[in-house]
Amino acid sequence: MMVEFLGWIGFLLFLGTLVPFFTRRIRLNGASIKLLSQNHHAIALASLAALTLHGFFALSSGRHWGRGAGVHVNGNILSGVLAWTALAAVVAIALKASRHKPFVRTHCLVVILLALLVTVHVF
Repeated sequence: MMVEFLGWIGFLLFLGTLVPFFTRRIRLNGASIKLLSQNHHAIALASLAALTLHGFFALSSGRHWGRGAGVHVNGNILSGVLAWTALAAVVAIALKASRHKPFVRTHCLVVILLALLVTVHVF
């Protein structure tokens, strides 16, 4: 239960990081959109933390840690590891490039890859 809860919390946080990008494209402004834009980095780090715990709990086979063996049977281990690696790369690129103007476009390209990997992992 905790594995799924952390997974969905991390997924919702991930979607929250994407909202400012899409709202800028359709020129939608609002107080909630501005709040998400201002806290984009914190939401991304919270997503990384929640999804790291999700993966740790899913992969552990301890009695009270999750359902480790089910992950291997369902075949979600590879897609999860690849998605988490892409998320860690997005955060690392953003932390390194945050002081550079203009912002590095590699970050956006890896986010597209991440979105594809998350879609494969979740659905």
